[in-house]
Amino acid sequence: MKKRHIALIASAAALMLAEGAFAAGPPAGVTTGPPPFVTMGPPPGVVKGPPPHALTHIPAGIAVGKPSLGLTGTGSAQGLAANELGKLNAAHASPVALQHAAPNSTVGVIANYQDQMNDALALADPAQRDAAITTARQELALSSNKQLTPSAASRIDGMLGITGASPDLGTTP
Repeated sequence: MKKRHIALIASAAALMLAEGAFAAGPPAGVTTGPPPFVTMGPPPGVVKGPPPHALTHIPAGIAVGKPSLGLTGTGSAQGLAANELGKLNAAHASPVALQHAAPNSTVGVIANYQDQMNDALALADPAQRDAAITTARQELALSSNKQLTPSAASRIDGMLGITGASPDLGTTP
């Protein structure tokens, strides 16, 4: 048994010493990388990005792009706003989807928020109205597990057609 161990150790040591004798890389005369006739990127005449008609539905002044990829200028505001809302972007759901959503789903939570906000805005007493708006937004933040900032509240309210509520009520700066 000892002879086998010694032989095994000796052969491993011999291989380690001989490692420098083996060449690394491709054989002589073989190049690496793509052949010279392969071009990189899109073919000439192909423009990156969406076609112009794909952006016609976006209102003027709204930035378009992906700030997470490091683009600056256009795109920063929209991408950051979408990230700020997270799953609350489901406020884009159609009225029918909001009406028929499961109560514990994200769309259902947003539908409940919309109902609470409409009820709150219908209150005549300003103190009660502000308290009801604060409660509705705090419940939305808790249910969605998302911090609700004034800008996020404004965006959600805008998507739902809710007007007349201060974005500072029930939000965290």
